[in-house]
Amino acid sequence: TNDIGDVNEDGTVNILDIVLVSNAVLGGSLSGCGLEAADMNSDGTLNILDIVLIANAILGNSGE
Repeated sequence: TNDIGDVNEDGTVNILDIVLVSNAVLGGSLSGCGLEAADMNSDGTLNILDIVLIANAILGNSGE
């Protein structure tokens, strides 16, 4: 299982994960652990909110 936000399973949450989620939001696809890791708020939908949450994780913001 990937860590939350680590979409490409490289062990680090970074801009590459945002690119993958952005592509999926724009019509690409993710599956399995990548999809699970990308759905940051666990609402069952990939959207801009998940991208913002990954960006916040990279910047060290908890979103609170």
